[in-house]
Amino acid sequence: MEDFLWRSSAAATTSFHGNPRVHVVLGSESCDLDSVVSSLAMAYFLSRFHLQADVLLLLRESGITTESLVFRDQVDLARLHGERRLVLTLVDHSVLQSTDSCLEGAVVEVIDHHQLQRTASFFCPVTAETVASCATLVTERILSSAPEILDRQLALLLYGVVVMDSVNQVGGGSVRSRQMLRRLQKQFPDLPHGGALHTSLHTAKFDLSGLSTEHILLKDMKLVAEGDVRVAVSSIFLSLESFLGRKNLQQELQDVCLSHQLDAVVAMTISFNDQSEKPVRHLALYSQSSRYRRQISHALLNSWSPSPCLSPVSSPYKDILAYHLGDALASRSKLIPVLTHFLSDRWQREMHCGADGGEESEDPLDQSMMISEESSADSASGHQHWLQLEAEDHGMADEQTGGRMMPPAPMNSLVDGCPLDGVFNQEALLEKFRWMGGVEEEDGRHPEHV
Repeated sequence: MEDFLWRSSAAATTSFHGNPRVHVVLGSESCDLDSVVSSLAMAYFLSRFHLQADVLLLLRESGITTESLVFRDQVDLARLHGERRLVLTLVDHSVLQSTDSCLEGAVVEVIDHHQLQRTASFFCPVTAETVASCATLVTERILSSAPEILDRQLALLLYGVVVMDSVNQVGGGSVRSRQMLRRLQKQFPDLPHGGALHTSLHTAKFDLSGLSTEHILLKDMKLVAEGDVRVAVSSIFLSLESFLGRKNLQQELQDVCLSHQLDAVVAMTISFNDQSEKPVRHLALYSQSSRYRRQISHALLNSWSPSPCLSPVSSPYKDILAYHLGDALASRSKLIPVLTHFLSDRWQREMHCGADGGEESEDPLDQSMMISEESSADSASGHQHWLQLEAEDHGMADEQTGGRMMPPAPMNSLVDGCPLDGVFNQEALLEKFRWMGGVEEEDGRHPEHV
């Protein structure tokens, strides 16, 4: 495993017109522990099989440096696909993001543990099982198809994820995860104690010390975009009071929007109090545009299916609206569909009506709103006419850790300083693959696995 990560992958299929094809194992946008390890393990499995923070902590414990990894934003997948040189395996998610929809024809396999959103086909087999983590499914695949590639380093990576995601689990999914843990422990008796490893990973996951507001937001960020509007949705493990009390918060949010070309930021704060084991959730909505604040607020407050179950609370900033989530178990997955639907409707309306989206343009939605944006405590009372919607039962059994109901895994991460912001050097990237994989210049070269 160590040799693979440092020297990347070996190749597996024929080249296309003399150029090596690149088989990319694409994890979910969350870039969380499960997604990272599942991607690494699956890429390693594919390459070896054919040939015969928490993420940083587990990689470090396994002897892996980030310099040895290749990330999604370092590869121009669209260009590779246009040259018919791309093969995609999706892990920890089953459908491509809308921004990557042009790559659909390159998807050859899906391995996921969430609700299935794709139909299997002859050209794209799908493994979709309701288990604690995608790493459980990847472990099963490796043990059943290529057990000889499983060394202690790879076992520790998979073991760490399954421990993290299966503690306090109940049900069939938990049984399978525990079976994988027992098999890994039996084969590698010197693996660390599950409880101690879980504690270390859990502590690292929620450690935000020393991070700027930008890095806290980017840590677990999901981008929702349609047309010319881009909204970032971040999960942050702070109380709303702590988040709003950060020094120069409004200026930092403005800088984040400018740096990442965002029109608005929705931050879901997650914390615990001493009286309850359930998480306390709030939302902070920031936008320089009063129009975007009104529209997004209206969409969130008036959504019935799904219902985020929001009620306004006071905020010290004019450009930041704050809300309490009545459903303590509601995850960010409830917000994403609402925002996606809102942006899609907005885009369709502008395409039909020819609205320019400017601050001064009239919009039927603006005319129907009764939203107050006062920055004092009066802002809460000014919203009393909105109904508190009944919370849906959005069970979080697969996220329980340490006896507390923990929030679900984040959906996305953005990479700061994306290499593709500059000129993409395809030959340099392929040369890196060749150097890492030790691939010689010869006919019939095989694809690297990322």
